[in-house]
Amino acid sequence: MTTHRNILLTLLVSLTLSSCNLLGPVDDIQPDFVLTDDDVITDSNSAEYLLNGIYSRYRERSLASMRNGMFILTGTLNNTTVAEGATNFRENNLRPQNNTVLNYYTGLYAIINQSNSLIANLRDAHPKGLTEARKGEILGEAYFHKAFAEFMLLRSFGEFWDRSSDYGVVLYNEPARGNDEAKRRAPVEECYTQILSDLDEAAAAPAYDGRAYRVNGVTVQMLRARVLLYMGRFADAAATARTAIADATAGGASLETDYLTVFAQGFSSPETLFAPYVSYPLETMGTILTTDVNLGYGTTVSRIADELAGTTGDELYDARYTAAFQPMSLRKYVLNNATTGDNNTYYFMRLPELYLILAEAEAREGNYPQARAALQPVATRAGYAEDYTDGIADGDLLLTIFRHKYMELSAENYEEWYDMVRYYRLDGTDFTATGLGYTQSMQHLVLPIPTQALSGNSLLVQNPTYEISNH
Repeated sequence: MTTHRNILLTLLVSLTLSSCNLLGPVDDIQPDFVLTDDDVITDSNSAEYLLNGIYSRYRERSLASMRNGMFILTGTLNNTTVAEGATNFRENNLRPQNNTVLNYYTGLYAIINQSNSLIANLRDAHPKGLTEARKGEILGEAYFHKAFAEFMLLRSFGEFWDRSSDYGVVLYNEPARGNDEAKRRAPVEECYTQILSDLDEAAAAPAYDGRAYRVNGVTVQMLRARVLLYMGRFADAAATARTAIADATAGGASLETDYLTVFAQGFSSPETLFAPYVSYPLETMGTILTTDVNLGYGTTVSRIADELAGTTGDELYDARYTAAFQPMSLRKYVLNNATTGDNNTYYFMRLPELYLILAEAEAREGNYPQARAALQPVATRAGYAEDYTDGIADGDLLLTIFRHKYMELSAENYEEWYDMVRYYRLDGTDFTATGLGYTQSMQHLVLPIPTQALSGNSLLVQNPTYEISNH
């Protein structure tokens, strides 16, 4: 387990080796942890410290605060004290000057740049005390982080649903330096090709051993399944998800018997597959989500809970909703304990999502019995009957999977918003229409490229809907 000593040494190394300036001319991003000397990684300890520095990025406020704003967009929260422009999130009309979006954008590029820096300096090096096997694992972990951040950027700022679109994101395969030339956005297909290539390299990551705070073979497979689903390669997504489920369960992963038990254990739960290590009080998530809950929940989460459990309006709700969404307390974030040393984490990947990816992919291939079989374990844990999925008509299956995924993962990684975008583009499902009304607007399917990034890269262009709306 990551120790406080390692954490402090990681911070010391970062201060020694990196620039204090987070902004530069290339995409307006010049993050910390960019190595400048070929002999910086001198031994196994320095390599591990620099890898830990990448993991620490996920705990920063730049990523965590974005959740609160996106939870307004998805109808989970009513308001936020953390994310700038709460009204704009609710109306889905963010300004390119929004600082929450800027910090998210720069935070993800910081992960990419830091990963590229580690890869470039370790790839051909032979540090003292570092075995070739562990060196390969470290490189695999770094490639995963690179792919993960690239995918998060693409689905947030690029037209990820259209593989023929020119509106992808800027790609970097080497560390960005202050004198780098401006770069254009890569087409979406090129972005997907790069992400999958990085995941090929990430296959060298360690085997799954139950530690959700470290990248492993299962998290690599899960990210690949998620990417393939977004690409529309449904048969491949289903096959990859099946492999990941098999590998995870063989390694000891399982669905908790009780939903809330997941969040009482955080990254230690056997169904949590990727979540940052956090320990009170040194390593905590930089957000005040629990305070924003006091401002009220959104209407979408209760509406979907009502729709899933019986007849709409009968005041019967999905058990996950009644358990987790308590007044003044979102039970997914209850760990903040000086006595035990526990603190809340960021749930990037959980085992139920693999079942839901498999269910959707099979349904989109027309394999309805397989889709029902994949959905049933998640529904069973939520309190539904063992034959629950047998009663779902083929034509209703996709939207039912969407609702279960929303309810299962809501207030975690805002996967529900990207599901809305995908269903809208694939099926024409209008989530603003009467009868659904899950979000106020779908006028923008992506976030705006931050103005500061545009000013720092002369070849970077804004997303079309924002260019039109700003005229």
